[in-house]
Amino acid sequence: MTEFFNLVVAGLVTGALYAILASGLTLTYQTSGVFNFGQGGVAFSTAYLFFQLNTGQGLPVVPSAILCVGVFAPALGWLLHRILFNPLRDASIAARMVATLGLLIALPALCLWITAMLREKASLDLPTVEDVFRFPGLGPSPKEIYKLGNGLILDSDKLAILGAAIFSALLLWYLVRRTRIGLEMRASVSRPAIAALRGVDPDRASAVSWITSCGLAGLVGVLLAPMFGLANFTYNTLLFVSIPAVVLARFASIPLAMAGGLLLGVAQNLVDGYVDLDITGFPTAVPFIILFLLLFFFGAERGRSAGTTLEEKPPAEDPTEVSPWRRRALWGVVTVGLLSYTAWGATDFWAGLLAEGLATAIVLMSFTVVTGIGGMVSLAQVAFVLAGAFTTGILISHDVPYLPALLAGVVVAALTGAVIALPTRRLGGLPLALSTLALAFIGQNLLFQIRDISNGSGGWAIPAPDLGIVDTANPRWMVVMLLVLLGLTIWLVHALRTSSTGRAMLAVRSSDVGAQTNGIAVGRMKLLVFVISAAIAGFGGVLLATTRGRVTNTDYDAFLGLVWLATTITFSIRRPAGAVLAGLVAALAPQAFENIPDSTHFMQILFGLGAIGLARDPDGALAAIGRATQQRRRRQASSTAGATSPAPAAPSPAVAVPVGGDVPTAAGALETAVEPVLRVRGLHAGYNDIEVLHGVDLVIGPGEALALLGSNGAGKTTLCAAIGGLVTPTAGIIELAGEDVTAIPAQRRRRDGIYLAPEGRGIFPDLTVEENLTIWLRDRDERDRAYEAFPSLARRRGQAAGALSGGEQQQLTLAPALVRPPRLLIADEPSLGLAPLVTEQIFAALGQLQQQGTALLIAEEKTRNALSVAGRAAFLTVGHITWAGPTSELDTEALATAYLGTATAGATAGAAAAAPATAATAAVQVAE
Repeated sequence: MTEFFNLVVAGLVTGALYAILASGLTLTYQTSGVFNFGQGGVAFSTAYLFFQLNTGQGLPVVPSAILCVGVFAPALGWLLHRILFNPLRDASIAARMVATLGLLIALPALCLWITAMLREKASLDLPTVEDVFRFPGLGPSPKEIYKLGNGLILDSDKLAILGAAIFSALLLWYLVRRTRIGLEMRASVSRPAIAALRGVDPDRASAVSWITSCGLAGLVGVLLAPMFGLANFTYNTLLFVSIPAVVLARFASIPLAMAGGLLLGVAQNLVDGYVDLDITGFPTAVPFIILFLLLFFFGAERGRSAGTTLEEKPPAEDPTEVSPWRRRALWGVVTVGLLSYTAWGATDFWAGLLAEGLATAIVLMSFTVVTGIGGMVSLAQVAFVLAGAFTTGILISHDVPYLPALLAGVVVAALTGAVIALPTRRLGGLPLALSTLALAFIGQNLLFQIRDISNGSGGWAIPAPDLGIVDTANPRWMVVMLLVLLGLTIWLVHALRTSSTGRAMLAVRSSDVGAQTNGIAVGRMKLLVFVISAAIAGFGGVLLATTRGRVTNTDYDAFLGLVWLATTITFSIRRPAGAVLAGLVAALAPQAFENIPDSTHFMQILFGLGAIGLARDPDGALAAIGRATQQRRRRQASSTAGATSPAPAAPSPAVAVPVGGDVPTAAGALETAVEPVLRVRGLHAGYNDIEVLHGVDLVIGPGEALALLGSNGAGKTTLCAAIGGLVTPTAGIIELAGEDVTAIPAQRRRRDGIYLAPEGRGIFPDLTVEENLTIWLRDRDERDRAYEAFPSLARRRGQAAGALSGGEQQQLTLAPALVRPPRLLIADEPSLGLAPLVTEQIFAALGQLQQQGTALLIAEEKTRNALSVAGRAAFLTVGHITWAGPTSELDTEALATAYLGTATAGATAGAAAAAPATAATAAVQVAE
């Protein structure tokens, strides 16, 4: 029993480190959408600075800890948020992942390289990691030992870690649950767009989360050093092992992440103590087995998937826009250049490195298939490399010729891809990436440690093939052979992309639901992508092992697979040229920079700079070059066309459908005698390259209600979002009480300006009713007035808003505006999904706001209730205002034209106006 308690206590200590890291990962993922693999780099750099200050400069523990954990790590978190992760908020998951991997590699390298440079160039007496036996921590040195009860042993380092875990839990609980910024962070996580409308700055919430999480990572780094030393590999492993706790928390719950980290540490320690398995890496593999099982059960998306589309934008320069002959000529020039250099300029050493780079390029071509074409992030490519290489090595050791052994290695790698894809293909995004990472670590620490597979530390010999005509043992002929095979691989990838199968893969990548609708077997297509990618990786893996002459289980670890993916994405994941350049750089760059002091770490720093550059252009370097070239061509074509083409004819205006009198302009019909609250002039807006609004004009005066009518898809929601600040206009002006607010985002506008009640309820479903009101109404007296307006909310103030009825949710949306009336309230489909009685209550509240002087813009498909409040109306048809005027002039023909797009026989510009009562009745009949 004593042994059991000692194992549990030791596991709790390790689990406390996992818990702190997991809570930081959860916090940043929830507030920024970035899963920060760079936490390991932050932990190492903070611990290394603490080591230099305390051991190197003799600064006491407390000041060193304050400077490192309290100042350096949080400042680093803020800096990373500003220059790296904030620009990556809308980037693809692969780009976000690569940026954090760049930090994981570059931050430790930067610390070690700066130390080496200062020692060599400035002759400073700075200690190195190799000079120190015991590294300092927050506890006393040497550590103190405590014996409790019957053999239970603790020491000061372990107590410091447990204390830090308790401190971190209390800090996070207080920050998230008891502070204003914590409430804003949770609101930003729940519904970022609604948070912005309510004055919450998502950048501020994200910055605080990065500052906090990096501070926690720095704390972990300082605590870890006395127990495990200052080895970069240790910090990386600790980070990856903590990921199962994040998955257990569903990437959302910080308390569950803390608890999961503690349980993970205990489980790992108990397995290590009681499970006697003669495989070296089995204890390390246990957390990754747990990770894979958790992802298998919890990782699949269970939300709404219809209507979702590809998260990545298409390439800046589509390959089809470039002449095929130009592409072939470029590839030909590069090939001739490489052959010429190999034949007459390269030594055997450099020819061998070039061969290794070409083989690596074939491996990296597998990323072009699985991520570039399939849209899935696989971190298990090293497992396919080793599966193919080990299979080939085993067969060659049994006197099987090279070619059949190579083909067998490719088949085994493809089968391995199928085995991995079968349980993971239902996952997507980050869960898929993490599941393949788990399988890569399981292979590294468990499967490839089996002696019958790896042949121990000696590995398997894979000699160069005997082709008869040429001796591929000569590195120059090896380069020729690999160039041919690389060209064949590029041709196969291109053929796949342009084939019907490739188009089906691209369809699945864009939308699973859309692909299924068109008869594509989504699961089968994802499986095929994995199998093809694994086969290419296995093929390249055999060739890469051939260039080295041998393969061992330490040649290609899971971390190297991350570096491969990051390097490929840095150049371009969608273009075969990106894989080629990444392979050549991976092999040749370390030797090219060998004259630079501590060149290994210098190369890692360059990679980190590449990650920062990726934040500015997530499509990679080749995409940036293609975009610049494309823009230059367009400017040249535009200047040429402008010099030779006549001025274009003015477009014909949209047809207005007034009833009676002259045809008014859309803006003129809504002019008021006093200073308007809202004036919209020539507004153009849309999403990406799709324009939805085509020059909209609106004017609303104080206390006036305007009904914005139109069919579904007319652009009503886009207009409301543009006025509210959620959609940035591409042209036009939005003025609020005479102030131009066109370029001002929603969260930076005055709190008494515009209040948008969006379509589908403007609430935070994960927050309580009280917390929802607190976002806008900070004073308790104001919240009490809101409860007086809607008494049913008072009875549910501690209940999650998502559990309220539809009517109560709409009441919660409007309650803050009733207490603090804005100048303009925009209600987008306020009656959507509500019972008639509740709808009357909602429109009664809108009428009350109007009486208090608030201008109303009510966007509705149905017209009965909107017209009961509004004195003016405007028809929006396909992004144009086609009629605007008093509601008394509405009639059947006008509404029919607005909703159906064609006028009835009696609708003419000069038709007499119907009586107001008759007109209103006819309008309601048409709209309903």
